[in-house]
Amino acid sequence: MIKRSFSCCLLIIALMSVTCAHADNLSITDQTRFITPNQSITPTTIYTPGKSQGIPIGSKMLYLEDEEHRHSINTILNKTHAWKHIQRASPNFGFTNSAFWFKFRIDNPSNKPSDVYLELAIPFLDKVELYQVNKGQVVAQHVVGDTYPFEQRPISHQNFVLPYTLNKGSNEFVMRIASAGTIEAPLILWDTESHAKFSSDDHLMQGIWAGVIGIMVIYNLLLFFSIREMSYFYYVLFVFSYLLFQISLKGYGFAYLWPEALEWNSYAISVFIGGCNITVLVLIIEFLKLKETNPKAYRIAQALAVVSSISFVLTFIISYSITIRLNSALALINCTMSMLLGYIALFRGHSDARYYCLAWTTTFLGIGTLGAVKFGLVTANFFTNNAGQIGVLFLVSLLSLALANRINREKEMRILGQESVLSSEKRLRESQEQLLETQTTINAQLESKVRERTQSMQRALTELEQANNRLELASTTDSLTTLFNRRHFESRLHIELKRAERHRRELSVILCDLDRFKSINDNYGHKTGDECLRHAAVILKNTITRSGDIIARYGGEEFIILLVDTSLNEAEHVANTLCQEFSNSAFESNGNIIEFTASFGVSSLSQKSPKTADELVTRADIAMYEAKNNGRNQVKLWNNPGAPTTPE
Repeated sequence: MIKRSFSCCLLIIALMSVTCAHADNLSITDQTRFITPNQSITPTTIYTPGKSQGIPIGSKMLYLEDEEHRHSINTILNKTHAWKHIQRASPNFGFTNSAFWFKFRIDNPSNKPSDVYLELAIPFLDKVELYQVNKGQVVAQHVVGDTYPFEQRPISHQNFVLPYTLNKGSNEFVMRIASAGTIEAPLILWDTESHAKFSSDDHLMQGIWAGVIGIMVIYNLLLFFSIREMSYFYYVLFVFSYLLFQISLKGYGFAYLWPEALEWNSYAISVFIGGCNITVLVLIIEFLKLKETNPKAYRIAQALAVVSSISFVLTFIISYSITIRLNSALALINCTMSMLLGYIALFRGHSDARYYCLAWTTTFLGIGTLGAVKFGLVTANFFTNNAGQIGVLFLVSLLSLALANRINREKEMRILGQESVLSSEKRLRESQEQLLETQTTINAQLESKVRERTQSMQRALTELEQANNRLELASTTDSLTTLFNRRHFESRLHIELKRAERHRRELSVILCDLDRFKSINDNYGHKTGDECLRHAAVILKNTITRSGDIIARYGGEEFIILLVDTSLNEAEHVANTLCQEFSNSAFESNGNIIEFTASFGVSSLSQKSPKTADELVTRADIAMYEAKNNGRNQVKLWNNPGAPTTPE
C-alpha cells in the first residue's frame, strides 16, 4: 500500500506540473511582443569566468522568423528587420517549416579574452549557423547540424558545442536555425573546464539509465524465453524501441553508433517513434486480452496499429518533416488510449490492470510530455526534456512487478490445477496399467506383422522401380553411344514442334553423317567403328550443352540434333562448330590414329513451315546429302525442295 500511495502521489505531482506548464505555454503566443528598430535593444547575458555551471541564455535573445528562407547573414547585418522579444522561458517554436534568426549579446567583464563554449543541447536540428559579429562584420562562425558529418564538428560531443573567444566587453552573436522537426534554441554559455566536467557527469547518468533499461530488457527477454508469454516479448520490443529512440534523441546514436550515416540519422528518430507506436499497441492488445474482454476496444487498437504501421513505412518514403509530426501525434493518441483502456480494464475487474495503470500512466505521461515539448505546447527544461526517460524507469520497475504478479498468480493456478489432476489421475492409474499391459502385447504383435508386410512391400516396390528405370532407359537410349535413340527423338520432335508453332518460336534440326564411315569399318574393323561412334557422341555432348536441346543417334553413323528456340543462323553456327570439332578430333585405336569428318544438313521452321515433323527432318536430310555431294566435311542449309542424289 505504501508503494502504491507513493506512485499515485508522484503521478498527481507530474500531472499538475504538466498542466501548469501547458497553461503557461498557451499564453506565450499572445505575449509575443513586436518591437521597432528603435526599440531593438539586444538582450545581454553576463559571462562569469570560472563558474562551475552553465549560464543559460534562454530567452535573452531577439528572434526573427524567416518563413521563406530568403535571409542570409549579409541581409541580417546590413538591413533593418522587425525583431521580436522571446516571452517564454525557453525559445521553443515547435514544428515549423520556417527558419529562425536569433540575436544576442554576451558581456565579458574580465580584462582579457576568455575561451568559452556555446552549447545547443538539441542534437537533432538540421542546420545551425552561429556567427560572432564585431561592428557589422563576421569575425568567427560555425555551421553544424545533423545533416553534416559528425567529424566536422569543432568539438566532438553529442550536442552542438561551439568554441568562441569572448573579447573584453560586449560580444554580439547572430544565430540561424532551420530544421524539418522542431525549432528549439536553449543556448547555454560554458566555461571550457566546467563543460568538460558537466559532460562527464551527464554521460555517466545517461549511461546508468541506458544500462538499467538494457538490463531489464535482457531480463524480461530471458523471462519470455522461459515462460513463452507474448506480453513480455512485446514489452521488450517497446522498451528497446524507446531506448533506441532516446539514444537518437539525445544525439548518442549519431555520435557513437552511426556517425557517418547521415541519411539514416535524418529519419532515425521518426523510425523509432513509429516502432514504439506499433509495439505499444500490440502490447496493449496482448496484455489486457482486449480480443476477449473488450472487442470494441480491440478493433480500435487494431485500427491504430494499422495506421501506425503505415506511418512507420511512410517514414522511409516521404519527408521527415511530415512523418515526425504524424508519428508524434500518433504517440500522443496511443498514450491517451492506452491509459483509458487500462483504467477501463481496472474498473471491469482485470486482475493485472492495477499494475498496468500505474506503470503505463507514468510512462505515457512522460512520453506525452516529451511529445508536447516537441509540439511547443510545454516549456523545455531538464524535467520535460527527460520526462520520457523518467517515465520509462517507472515503467521498468512497475511492469516488472506486474509480470512477477502474473507469474505468481499463474503458478498458483497451475498448482491448484495440478492437485486436481493428480487426484483424478491416481484413481485412473491402476485401471490404466492393466489396460496398458494388454495394449502393449497387442501392439507388439501388430507392429511385428506390419513391419514384415512393410518390408516386403518396400522390397517389391524397389525392385519394380529399378526394373522400370532400366526399361525406360533401354527404351529411350542407344546402348552404344548412350545418346537418345531415334524413337525418343521423334517423340520429342513432335512435342517441340507443336510447342514452337503454338508460341511462334524458332526450332532447328541438324542431321550429321560421318564421312566414309564404311571405310573405317572395312579397314580397321567394327570395334574401331564402334569406338568412332562413341567418340563422335562425346564431341556432340561436349559441344551441345544447353538444357532442352536433344542429341540422338538416328541410325548407323547418323546423328540428329534438335535445337529449341534456335534460329537458322544460330543452328548453322552450331553445325559449323561441330564440323570443325570433328575435323580436328582424332582418336587412337589399336595403335592406329583414326581421323574422320562429318557432313551436316540444317533446316529450320523459319525457312518454311513444314506440314509434319518428319518433313523438317527430311529437309535436313536433303541438305546433308547436298553437303555429301559437294565434297563432304561441310555444312549445308536446306533451300531446294528437290532431293540430291545419294553419293556412293
